[in-house]
Formats: sequence, structure tokens, C-alpha cells
Amino acid sequence: MNTYLKRLTLAVTTLMTASPGLVMANNDHQHTEKNSLPTIQVNRDAPINTFERDVDLASAELYQAKTLNDLFRLDPAIRVVSGATRNGQKIVLRGVEDLNLNIQIDGARQGANLFHHQGRLQIDPALYKQVRVFSGSAPADAGPGALGGSVQFETVDAQDWLRPGERIGARVGGQYESARDLGGLTTSVYGQLDDYTGLLAYMRRTQNSDLRAGGGETVPSTAGSHNNYLLKLSMLDRNDHSLRISAQASEDLGGQFRANFPDASNQLSGGSRASDNQRIYEQRQAINYGYNPNDDRIDLQVTLYHSENGLNIIRAENELALTESYGMNLFNTSRFSLGASQHALTYGSDYFRDENRYRNRTTGDARSEFALNHGVYLQDRMSYGPVRLSGGLRYDSYYSRLDNQYRNAGDGWSPNLSGEWDVLTGQQQVTLFAGYGESLRGSRLNQAYWLSKYPRPGQTFQGLPVSFELGKNGKIKPERAMLQEAGVRWHSDDLFTSNDHAGLELTFYRTEIKDYWRTSGEGPNRPTTFFRNAQDPRLGPGELPFKHHIYSEGYELRGHWGLNRVLMEAAYSHNKLRGYDGLPADTTGASARVGSSVGDKLVLNGLWQAQDNLALGYTFTGVEKLRDVRPGRPEKPGYITHDLQVQWQPAAVAKQALRLTAALENIFDTRYADHATVRDVVSGEEVTTLDAGRNLRLSAEWQF
Repeated sequence: MNTYLKRLTLAVTTLMTASPGLVMANNDHQHTEKNSLPTIQVNRDAPINTFERDVDLASAELYQAKTLNDLFRLDPAIRVVSGATRNGQKIVLRGVEDLNLNIQIDGARQGANLFHHQGRLQIDPALYKQVRVFSGSAPADAGPGALGGSVQFETVDAQDWLRPGERIGARVGGQYESARDLGGLTTSVYGQLDDYTGLLAYMRRTQNSDLRAGGGETVPSTAGSHNNYLLKLSMLDRNDHSLRISAQASEDLGGQFRANFPDASNQLSGGSRASDNQRIYEQRQAINYGYNPNDDRIDLQVTLYHSENGLNIIRAENELALTESYGMNLFNTSRFSLGASQHALTYGSDYFRDENRYRNRTTGDARSEFALNHGVYLQDRMSYGPVRLSGGLRYDSYYSRLDNQYRNAGDGWSPNLSGEWDVLTGQQQVTLFAGYGESLRGSRLNQAYWLSKYPRPGQTFQGLPVSFELGKNGKIKPERAMLQEAGVRWHSDDLFTSNDHAGLELTFYRTEIKDYWRTSGEGPNRPTTFFRNAQDPRLGPGELPFKHHIYSEGYELRGHWGLNRVLMEAAYSHNKLRGYDGLPADTTGASARVGSSVGDKLVLNGLWQAQDNLALGYTFTGVEKLRDVRPGRPEKPGYITHDLQVQWQPAAVAKQALRLTAALENIFDTRYADHATVRDVVSGEEVTTLDAGRNLRLSAEWQF
């Protein structure tokens, strides 16, 4: 455990050790409302903004989400690579993997690119009060490099967990999963230091054995342990000022070297599993300041952050790859009226600097490279009666120095425009929407683990001298995405009976990425000899011409119906993805690190709040066989799974708010792997990393 993790663990543990006395001191405090945990929400209102969507965190809590795969399971447009291997999980949004997304946590941009087989994001869903997805054209203030969209996470404040009238609180919980023999413990202490300021300390630790897949097969190298910590100070609305200071860390131990690859293919290069001896860690510090006086012209927000993501692999040699990032975002929103139109004008500037480093502690080899980006932006969100428009423009200036010697610099503009029109309002609501946006990325780095692959003077490969070339004559175009979507949304109250509600939404989309950066170096001991735009006519040995842009297109259909304590939801997604070679994109070969072609997916979710202290849920997931595959590759088989969930708060211990949750996943023990998961061919047979078979999840949480 590094020094930062030791200090953060000590701080969290110290606060938790002190908590019994603090909680006892709180017992005499008079509560104004019933002392109980909040109930599951079963209402669904029409979305306020079509172009952003919040993840249903209440349902995520019901099935005890612990990973990315758990968090996004109800959204068929979002797949997660290698759900069985925590250290290999990646978000795939509308077919495009998270390396090509803008991902932020508390405003801190996640820029890690350690090793393309490893996941870029280690999260604990229990820590987030909001997860917002921009799957189409991202606004100018969403940040740079959102080629396939953006995902924004916001952590909880102490004030979010305190019940009405409380000044101090604590939670203790335990978790169990049968499919991986997982045991976990969560502890948290939180309270208000004064009427405005709260402090929260949180810790989760889990340990698991190798995963059991459907049919009883064991998935090797999936055992390990995971630790997550958060320490956060939140001063809210004190004389128009707000300040949040957070320190977050996670540590993942175990797993195979190429984490998202099937175990069989990890045997090919002898010892590449690293005997499961590897460690992934994240640490992140963020400061968020806000000033919002009683003046519509001023809503000032400032974010400063630092993050470090590391991968330590111990095989024959001890190697460390890490990404360190610094950044800021400063913006103000002015609200005003022009005639009958209302405007919220956001204008600001953001900056980041990413540095990749590689060090071989055995040989002493050390490499580094860095990239920086400075952006300014303007976004106006306007409403005029039944019409809402949002338009913006951002300018980015970028600079990078690959292998600390190959320079690349440039700039570019990214416009966006979207609109919504409420054709019908009232009990029957119909809204038409459409949007177009562009996003630019010119400061991408190589994988930190691959820095050792840059050629050195006099180096040869297969008997021939090798050297590195950036683009054409040292110049390379920035990657640029064009995102467009359009659709219709309908929402109704009192459709079949009094007090029921229903809705449907149909969205068509297309994302096109041109001048994608591709690089050589795939395979053991192969050097990285170039970075080139995909449409560069020059070819490497055995390469075919790449004349195509990457594109992802498809449609999504979402619907719901609810009445009183019952809610039923359905979501369907169809996606077609093509790589820069014009073929269906896959997770290996020419299209690796672009995304993954997946079959159509249908998710049905039902929730019944049977009593105030009892909630029941059911989830159906169906994925259609994928026939649209690359030449010579087998089709990806379809599958169906069924899940049940129940959450109960015993009335006899309501004052202490004991919450018991159980879920039975994959009831019929289906053997399957998510289509986004890496597939490889070993001895003429396709292999992949399987997902969990029948899995009983149990958790208990006691809130003091």
C-alpha cells in the first residue's frame, strides 16, 4: 500500500474509531421525522433534458451494485467489458469504449491509459448520488475529448446521508456473493461540524475467490481483493458560498496480466498471467468551490483536481505504469431574459495535464510522456414557451510530447446545437428532439505500459532497424467526432386508470469518428514504431488500406408504466459499429481500443413497493445472437437471464434502520459472456471470459 493510501486509510479509520462516542452523544437529539431509511422510488417523470440521462441509483442499490457492471446493467446502451474480472471492466457506450469518452468524478477528468487490457475506472457505486450520461452530442461545458459521449459521477456529501434532525450518523454493512464466494464490509461515519459543514468518512473492503460461471465452470484468475475509501468535507450554502474537498482512493489486488482477455489466451506467452500478482490503484483529490449569491448573473463554479492511477505488475520483472493528471475548470452561469425567452449562459475555461510514466524496477528502465489541453467554451441553454434550445462552442489548444521527445501541437473548434419542442403539453405530452455536436481530441497519449516499446537508437526487430514516426513528417491530425441524434418522447398521466403514468421514448443516433489515432506495437516484444491517423495511406507490413471513418449508429426504445407502488420499465438497444477498416468492430486486432460490436439487448425491470419497509424487484435481460461479425470469426451467441431482488427493513428495529437486501441473479444458471467482452481464438477455437452463473447476493446495513 503506498503512502497516500496509508494516510487516507488512517484518517478514515480514526474517524470511525471515534464514532461510537459521537453516535452515543447523538442519542438525546430529538428527531423531527421517523428515523428510517428512505424507501425505493417508484415514480418516473418525463425527463427535463433529453440529451442527458441519470442512472437509476435506487435500483442499483436494490441489486447491491459493487462494480461498473452492476451500476449500468439496466441500460442496454451501456455495456461493460469483462464483467467477471473487476480489474478489466470498461464502459462501452453505444459501442464506443471508455478510452474515447470524457469521464469525470466530482469534476475530475479521468485520463488514465495504463494498459489497454486493464480497466480505466475502479468505482464503488455506493459512493455516488448522481451518475449522469451524455450519450449523444455533449455540450461545450462537458469537457474535451468526448468522442463517444460523456459520463459524470458525483460523490455523496455527509448531508445526503444524515436523516432529518440528525447531527451525526454511522453505517455498518456486510455483503456476500455465492458465485465468487465474496465477503465484504462497509463502514462509514458522517456528521455536521456546524449548521453548514459536514464531514464523511467511508471504507469498503471485499475479498473473493475465482468466479463460478453458468454450468459450474470456474473462471481462473478472477480472485482478488478490493478496497475503497472516501474522505469528504462539504460546506454548503454558507453566506452564498459552497466548498467541497474530497480525497478518494481504491486498490485492487489480483487478477491476470491481460485482465480483459480470456484466461486461455493468457497462457500463450508463458507466465503472462503474472501468477495473479498485480496491483491497480487510484487516488484522487478534488476541490469544488461555488459562489451563488442572490444575483441571476452569478453562479460561479471552480474545480481543482489531481489524480493518479497506477498498475504494478510483478512477473520476471517488477514493472510500474502510471498516469498522473492535474486539472481545473472555472465557469460562471448567468441567467437572464430576452423578451419572452429565458437563458442560462455558461462560459468558462478548463485545463488538464496528463503524464504517463513507466518504470522497470528490475532493469532500471524509465520512460515518460505528457499531454496538456487548454479549452475555453460557451454554452447557452434557452427556453421559449414549448421550445428549448442549447447551443455552444468550445475551442481547444493542445500540446503533447510522446516519449518525451516527439512533439505534437494544434487547436480546433467544436460546435454543438440541440433542441426540443413540446408538441403537446398537459396530461398527454409529446416532445420532438434533435441534436448535433462535434468533439475534438488532439492530446492522446500512448499506453503507459507501452512506453517501454518506443525504439531506442540502434534497436532492431526481426533483424531490421526500427525507429518511431509521428504522423506524416511529424504532423498528425487531431481525432474528431460528429455526434447526432433525433427522436420523439411521449408521456401520459391517467392513461388506463386514475393516478397511473406511462411513457415511451424512441431515439435514433449516429456517431462518426474520423482521423482516429492508431499505433503499432501489438504483441510481445513488438516495438511502437508509429502513431498515424487511420486514413493515412502508408501501410505497415501486412496491413490493408484503412479508408473508412469509425461509426456507430442505431436506435434505442425506452418505456415505463407505473401505478402507486408498482413500476414496470423496458429498454431496448440496437447498435451497429464499424471500425476504421470498414468491418464490424471487435475487441482485438485492428479495431482494438475502438469499441465492440454487440447484439440487440432488451431489459425489462419491475419494482413493487409492497409496504413502506418492503420492496420486491424482477429483471429480465435478453441479448440477441450477433451475426454481424468480422470475417472468419464465429457469431456471438445470444442469452437470457432472470434476476429477483428483495429489500426489507424490519419494523421492530426501525429506530436503528436495519436494512436487509437479497438478490438471486441468473436464476437458471445460464452460461454466457457479455458481447462487449474480449474474445480470442486459441487453437482454432474462440474463447472468452464468462460472466457469473447463478449468484445469491446478500447484504445487511445498520444505520445508527
